[in-house]
Amino acid sequence: MTATSDPGPAGHRVAADAELDELLDGLRALGDGLPFNRYLGARVLELTEGRAVTVLEERQELHNHLRGVHAIAELAPVELAGALAVTSRLRGVLERGQVPVVGELTARYLAPGRGRLTATAEVGEDVVAPAIQDLDDGRKPRVEVVVVVRDGRGESVVEATLTFVFVPPEAGTTEAVVPEPSA
Repeated sequence: MTATSDPGPAGHRVAADAELDELLDGLRALGDGLPFNRYLGARVLELTEGRAVTVLEERQELHNHLRGVHAIAELAPVELAGALAVTSRLRGVLERGQVPVVGELTARYLAPGRGRLTATAEVGEDVVAPAIQDLDDGRKPRVEVVVVVRDGRGESVVEATLTFVFVPPEAGTTEAVVPEPSA
């Protein structure tokens, strides 16, 4: 029997891999296609389940008064990497009609951003069950991710923590995205 006709575990794995590939391709296209990302030049370098690497190339239009990349421009690859890592890991939440939005962002600027800035975000499997449980309990799932930005020399220039809140796509109000207070 071939893998495509095998109804056993291997056949399910092939189908699951194809579904994941389709999701990752769609997320990459979405990330690269967002108007703000295109405007700044933030783009996806690598995307696997739970891991995203994005890049922003330094150019004069993005400079601050110190001739480095402006602090706000540095956050574009941060948000993109974080959103893609979270979204690619939480397929089950997406399948239930929820999308991630940034509810909170904290950034520590460690050094001036110069050259090619690469943002890396990783989200482990441990966030999946609590997010699904939040949905089952009528709460908005919240997922925190740390993103590190390195310059062309490999030195860390920004460390950011983002909290993504999952909401229905039609939830375009402030109430939908403001994080609930911690208990």
